[in-house]
Amino acid sequence: MITHLPRKFRTFISGDGLRARLIRGGLGSAGIQAANRVLTLALGIVLARWLGPDGYGIYAYAFAIMSLLMVVAEAGVPTLLMREVAASHGRAEWGLLRGALRRGAQLVVLAASVVSLTGLVVLWWFADSLRPEVLYTTALMLLVLPVSALCKTVAHAMRGLHRVVVGQAVDMLIRPLLVLIIVAVVFLAWPDQRQPQVAMAAQLLGALVVLLIGVLVLRRFLPDKARKADPEYKSRQWLKSALPFTLIGGAGVINTQADILMIGWFMDSGDVGIYRVAVQGATLVAFGLQAANAVVAPQFSRLYAQGDMVRLQRLVTISARVILFVALPLAAAFVLAGGEIVGWMFGNQYVAAHQPLAILAVGQLINAGFGSVGFLLNMTGHEGITARILWQTAIVNVVMNVLLIPSFGTAGAAIASAFSLILWNALLYRQVRRRLGLNSSAIYINKP
Repeated sequence: MITHLPRKFRTFISGDGLRARLIRGGLGSAGIQAANRVLTLALGIVLARWLGPDGYGIYAYAFAIMSLLMVVAEAGVPTLLMREVAASHGRAEWGLLRGALRRGAQLVVLAASVVSLTGLVVLWWFADSLRPEVLYTTALMLLVLPVSALCKTVAHAMRGLHRVVVGQAVDMLIRPLLVLIIVAVVFLAWPDQRQPQVAMAAQLLGALVVLLIGVLVLRRFLPDKARKADPEYKSRQWLKSALPFTLIGGAGVINTQADILMIGWFMDSGDVGIYRVAVQGATLVAFGLQAANAVVAPQFSRLYAQGDMVRLQRLVTISARVILFVALPLAAAFVLAGGEIVGWMFGNQYVAAHQPLAILAVGQLINAGFGSVGFLLNMTGHEGITARILWQTAIVNVVMNVLLIPSFGTAGAAIASAFSLILWNALLYRQVRRRLGLNSSAIYINKP
């Protein structure tokens, strides 16, 4: 019986059925997510150790600003494009598929260029009041911005075409690996170049290479019928839908980056570097959620469009349980031994990250327990609800950061972020039950 397991397994995952695609995509996505976490963590360790808390804080703060600017630079296109490509592909509407790809690229290029150029003008205006390393790091970040927006757009388009693993591999494996190699070589060969602006320059080079590869891969997997079809556009509908996705992105960034931005406002760059280490650790707890979302989000759109609510509930339940199973041991490790883990990996100068790490890990664990509530609403045409709730919790997050950081420092920022994350999930979960009649949590028992 054991000798037949490999053949049975190959049979089980072969074919074009939903189950086979989910298994293949889930295994591949989980592997890529795991590799990405390893590479990202390795890059973070290298930068944290060689730049020190101050230099790493400058680098992290620039990235936090870029995350905020990316909301406008993306114009809500990547997630919207993934939904429209998946829906058009499922209905064999090849003209709409080709038109969506073209219009999406045009919108991102326009929006990202405006944001980048505006940022450079503002930076030039305040150049005399900034430290050289801050000035150069921020300027390079503004050049990375449009390239990153296009990379994300291409990756989401491939996810809409059910090329989840390939799309993720291009951006999540090649890019961090290139940056890690460049940073390691430069920092080892020229120790005097261990500066945050050099690390940001490595990000720019990696993003350019990934964008080129991503475009070539997307062209390779585009269906022949879509290549030959005349592009059809739903520009008015796109603009109407893009605004909620932009608002969703903006609120999401505020919820994830408000703590770092406000620590930089109230405290110094060294504290930003320490807190950034805590955020990196807590993000690992959400690994299962991010891996699952990459696979199931297009399937949410497809099953909902087909009206198959039974299979949609089954998919939601299974993915939520897998997400929680992955998150639980990681959260427990960070709560019980976070100080030892941080000190061993990043250095003793970052041990102070243990307390915020434990708080953030608990928040991410509860986040995992609620399942893919945000993507479930977004992929079923309820993105306006998600945007409204995200902005409500973003305001709560900002207010709590203002109140807690001056008194409790990085622990206060972690409390604000964890609380707003839990509140966001609870409100979205309520809407999933109300609007879709589904239960997105990992503890669902009854049939829909």
